Amino acid sequence: ALAGVLLDSHRREWASARAQAEDSCANQDDPCDYRFARRRMGRRIAATTAIAVVGVLIGLWPVTPREPIWVASYLAALLILCTAIFVIGVGDAWASSRHYQAEGRQRVAEQARTIAKLVEAQRRASDEVSTESEGTRR
Repeated sequence: ALAGVLLDSHRREWASARAQAEDSCANQDDPCDYRFARRRMGRRIAATTAIAVVGVLIGLWPVTPREPIWVASYLAALLILCTAIFVIGVGDAWASSRHYQAEGRQRVAEQARTIAKLVEAQRRASDEVSTESEGTRR
């Protein structure tokens, strides 16, 4: 049940990201957000699917034969899936961190350009005022 809720959540998030990407493509923005969202969606779907399979395996424990090969196979499957979930989660956190850091650097650079333009406009206005005041003194 949890996996179904997570899958629905991912589907809704993907629909939202895709709609935003279509808007950004119309505005000629960088398609990095779309690629990031698509890859994040893939990672999260994979992790959610692995969580669902772990849930099914846990439910199958009572009917698993108690022979060593079956128990070892069962535990190996659980260990592999749990490791995969962990690795996917760490990878998702790392990719999100890099994406949002790059986005922050772009925002800071844009703010610096805006401030430089404002300072330049203020300097020009100040030069014009000082030129006008010198002209009236003469």
